[in-house]
Amino acid sequence: MNDRKQKILDLLREKKSIRILDVSKQLKVSRETIRKDMTELEEEGLLKKTYGGAILDEANIETDYDRRRSENEEEKEIIAQRALKYIEPGDTIFLDYGTSTYSLAEKLVNFKNLTVVTNSIPIVNLLIHSPEIDLIILGGNVRKNEDSLFGSFGLNNAKEIFVDIGFFGCAGIDLKSGVTNYHMGEIEISKMMVAHSRSVILLADATKFGKSALYKTAELADLDIVITTKFKDKKVEQDFKKEDLEIVETKEAG
Repeated sequence: MNDRKQKILDLLREKKSIRILDVSKQLKVSRETIRKDMTELEEEGLLKKTYGGAILDEANIETDYDRRRSENEEEKEIIAQRALKYIEPGDTIFLDYGTSTYSLAEKLVNFKNLTVVTNSIPIVNLLIHSPEIDLIILGGNVRKNEDSLFGSFGLNNAKEIFVDIGFFGCAGIDLKSGVTNYHMGEIEISKMMVAHSRSVILLADATKFGKSALYKTAELADLDIVITTKFKDKKVEQDFKKEDLEIVETKEAG
């Protein structure tokens, strides 16, 4: 993401809404340039354009990848440790983009006899030199704030690939909206790989329950297992446990 787009997002986070005219004056560029930047940011799911400006929709704003990796780090660690138990030598697995799946990938660096399919550049960089892992990269356009790959090229490759287990993250999991995430291009690949996974496992800490983002990845019925942390909201816990869904609650670290 270029500096100008980052400044637009910084202004939005500060003011919640901005006008193209004001931003063009402040950044000393044309209104057409700001309008184009806002269009591209909207396509990435980072803001919503309005007549003459843009607004910040908190429910659908994704923080930068590196920042999110440090959020709920302990929870992601114990979820990843539990997820590791489902993987056996000889398996072919899919690791979706996101920070929860990255935490799992960290535990696979020295795994032997494993094939990993992914569209996440950080996961590729992490596993590319692991001698016992066969790495398949779906390819596509680069989404820079997430370091992931999306688009028709990767989607066409995903059509030809089937895996034993697919591991997915999410922005939210809700009884009504199902599993949701932020970026339309990426969720198209995620949806394809949900359909092409013999077992579908969602990695989602308890804060993700009852929340929704903009785009649907999967119905609850598409999931085989959800690995999460201990529920803090008893009503949410009760509501989800009424569903025909295997929920694995990890123990607190330590």
